[in-house]
Amino acid sequence: MNDAKSVKPPVLDDNAVFSALANPTRRMMLAMICDGELPTTSDFAAALKITPGQASKNGTALVAAGICRRRGTILQIVPGLQPVPGKRELELGHCLLRLDYKPPA
Repeated sequence: MNDAKSVKPPVLDDNAVFSALANPTRRMMLAMICDGELPTTSDFAAALKITPGQASKNGTALVAAGICRRRGTILQIVPGLQPVPGKRELELGHCLLRLDYKPPA
């Protein structure tokens, strides 16, 4: 059986990951994917009110960081980093990324 739990997480470069995650648009893109959507560049552009070119460039940055991969026109989180269903969290090995985190006021 090839479920997400049986796939070994990839080894990620800290600098590439933190650089990619520094951009709020990229974090919003990851949140959309965690919600179970299978977004294309056009879907990201429409939902985030950015151009398709900007969506593609941000998707490319997530792929270059090793967090996502492209499957045709769809952007997916790489196997081994799949979020828990119903949660906007990614275990990145060296940190847990909570995409819904709001600091206390």
